[in-house]
Amino acid sequence: MPDILPIATFSQKDVQTAAEWILEQNPHPVPKYRLFNEVLRLRNEDPELELAKHELAHSKWVRQLQNAQLPDGSWGRFHSQDTKLKSVFRTSEEAIDRAFSLGMERSHPVLEQVKKYIVDVLLGRAHIGDRQEKNEAWPLLIRCILAGRLAQIEPTNPLLDESWDCLREVTQRAFQSGHYRLADEAQAFLQVANTHVPKGFIESQHTLWILSARQLPGHLEQQLVEWVWNKVDGIRYIRAPFINPTPGSIAGWLRSMNILRRFEAWKSVCVDTLNQIWSSRGEDGFWDFGPQAGWRTDFPISDNWRQGVNRKIDYSTFLLALFSKYFN
Repeated sequence: MPDILPIATFSQKDVQTAAEWILEQNPHPVPKYRLFNEVLRLRNEDPELELAKHELAHSKWVRQLQNAQLPDGSWGRFHSQDTKLKSVFRTSEEAIDRAFSLGMERSHPVLEQVKKYIVDVLLGRAHIGDRQEKNEAWPLLIRCILAGRLAQIEPTNPLLDESWDCLREVTQRAFQSGHYRLADEAQAFLQVANTHVPKGFIESQHTLWILSARQLPGHLEQQLVEWVWNKVDGIRYIRAPFINPTPGSIAGWLRSMNILRRFEAWKSVCVDTLNQIWSSRGEDGFWDFGPQAGWRTDFPISDNWRQGVNRKIDYSTFLLALFSKYFN
């Protein structure tokens, strides 16, 4: 990692001041709680945070997520959508992402239940309802997908050790020439996991969650983060470029940033883009990327967007939470 990082044009105080101004607009429960918890970082015993948490628990979107969860902890199929079935959430993965967009803590019963479901599947005590894909790598990849979601919810879980060891070795070999080569990654999967993965998998969101759950060697982490950052199509399954995000890609960009920021090396690549986004704030104090967020999973977090100010509050909440994480 470079000794001297580029300089952010915004400070933690700037971010918190912007959050305080938005809170003065009396936002709906989800953005209110996220601003108090993630940006202002109020103590758990703070009365304002306690009240906001109570309002969050009874909010429209949290209740929707709870009511759609099945007794086994899932929301139906885990990774692949059943197009014949009408449901609020197309997959359990989508529901997990929705929980995080709503600012739900990892200890929330909704996430505890799906975590237990994932653990049971990984241990062979339960099975997912997805059809097995016609791909010889499917058993390995679906295990990585499940482990990735477990890492998203509980990165310290010891069940991740085996997957992390495997993927760390594959990643090490994929960069053995000094830069990433798909042929080296495919060969590494054959040698390490005895599985043919010709299209690779370390660019996926699931692998990145797993690898970020433990400390990678510094040089390897820097190589990985710089490679992912500069990919024109971004992270697999999200496909939003990191550089010069557009209004249509902003939801995917935000999700991608919240994955990559789990690596310390993220700070060495993100500053120029964060500065660009910071300077794009409107004169009214909000960020606004238009009515089409692109990903229904993440937006809205306000109860509705019939009032344009709620849309602006939602975008601004996501961005201020991200800016705040730069100072973690």
